[in-house]
Amino acid sequence: KLQGELQAARSGLQAAEATAAGQLAAARSDFEAQLSSQREAADAAAASLTAAAVKLQGELQAAQSAANAASTAAAGGESELQAAQARAAEFEGQLAAARADFDAQLSSQR
Repeated sequence: KLQGELQAARSGLQAAEATAAGQLAAARSDFEAQLSSQREAADAAAASLTAAAVKLQGELQAAQSAANAASTAAAGGESELQAAQARAAEFEGQLAAARADFDAQLSSQR
């Protein structure tokens, strides 16, 4: 009788071990599938972030180029403004000289 109970206990233990091994294998397979899915999602997110960073870098370089061009144009415009102001001052000097000459001629004719 004891032998039969021992045999039944062994059979139950073997069945429990087989069930546990099957459940462990299924859990491991499910875990690996989830991990693989998460890796793929992380890789896709990293690729997306990399593409966005590259795009932003290009936009930043374009903005810097535009700012440099605007700065150069502003410097050129300021240079032109200074030249125009110098010409205006020269013309004002010529006008003052002509007015003085005219006033002198007018005085001499009186």
